[in-house]
Amino acid sequence: MELSWSRSLMVLRLSSAAAAALTLVQVVLVLLTVAKVGSLIEVHGAVGYLSLLATLTATVAAYVWFRQGGSRGLLMHAGGIVVLMLVQIALGELKAVWFHVGLGVLIVVGAIALATLAYRKPGGAA
Repeated sequence: MELSWSRSLMVLRLSSAAAAALTLVQVVLVLLTVAKVGSLIEVHGAVGYLSLLATLTATVAAYVWFRQGGSRGLLMHAGGIVVLMLVQIALGELKAVWFHVGLGVLIVVGAIALATLAYRKPGGAA
């Protein structure tokens, strides 16, 4: 099976793109809350759990793709984002606002990078 057309790579690409989009939605929701448009923090949290689910899906797909000969780097990147998101959820629950915001910026950049790499690395070596 050619790695650039693997089903697991397709799932990795779609789920990482969804995670990147969902993290950007979270940014918009927070900005709307800060601008006093409405209290959207609960929605922000719910979208956070959805982005975690998308990233978990990307990590599983990256693992399957890696086992087929795909990139180890994408697997580690996806797994790292999952760990950061779990820490992020804990920080949000603890109301550690500035740590939560700082880590959130890293997660958004990391999620966008994951999606970009998943689309740019069709096959890759381990």
